[in-house]
Amino acid sequence: MPDLTPAAFAAHFAPAACVFAAAFLQSATGFGLVMIASPLLMYFYDPKLVIVIVALVACCGNVTQSFFLRRRTRFALVGWLTLGALLGQPIGLRIYQLIPSLWLKLVVSVVILLSLTIMQVFHIRAELRPRNSLIAGMIAGTMATTTGMSGPPLILYFSHAKLTPEEIRAVACTFFAVSNILALTAFYLGGVDFSEALREAPYILPGLALGVAAGYAAAGRVPADAFRRVLYVILVAMCLHTIWTAASAL
Repeated sequence: MPDLTPAAFAAHFAPAACVFAAAFLQSATGFGLVMIASPLLMYFYDPKLVIVIVALVACCGNVTQSFFLRRRTRFALVGWLTLGALLGQPIGLRIYQLIPSLWLKLVVSVVILLSLTIMQVFHIRAELRPRNSLIAGMIAGTMATTTGMSGPPLILYFSHAKLTPEEIRAVACTFFAVSNILALTAFYLGGVDFSEALREAPYILPGLALGVAAGYAAAGRVPADAFRRVLYVILVAMCLHTIWTAASAL
């Protein structure tokens, strides 16, 4: 059982604050929780443990948000994305099982850096159709069980889609909720140990709840584009630092 005393929560303030920042952005855009939280939490936990912790925390947040966004959700699109995720997650799980923690830390940082670069430099246009949704879901599913991040492929896929911001947020949160559940199931069936992640998750969940609440309260008041630009700079700097330190340790 985790120690639920105030002192224990105070000792976990930093990782909870990282999740707060990530949840704040996701509550406004539908994206960002795992992409921001994962590299930050790797400063406090082993990379492989972070993947499981983030999957647990993100599952709680996405399931809750998808319930409130259900009226805006295009469930047919979520269905094709989920089918693709089912095909991709076993591949990602195998990579997760084989790759050492240090290399996983490098992979996560490189994937984030490449995703951010592609989103800034290229304007990829993919029509919303079942085949494209299946492919995007498969890539997202593979990344979900390898790095814990299924967001980058969806961000690229939805960047020029004919969807309203509300629909993008609803589809993203609903798909992430399903993807988180599938990823946790895949981890369980693959023999991944959840005990340490379950001990740490209670300390981080308050940061998630407060971040989501603050994000909804600040919606329309905080310039989201400016906030995203600041986070972009922070993420790039953090990824470069992680890549440098991990490469130095090889």
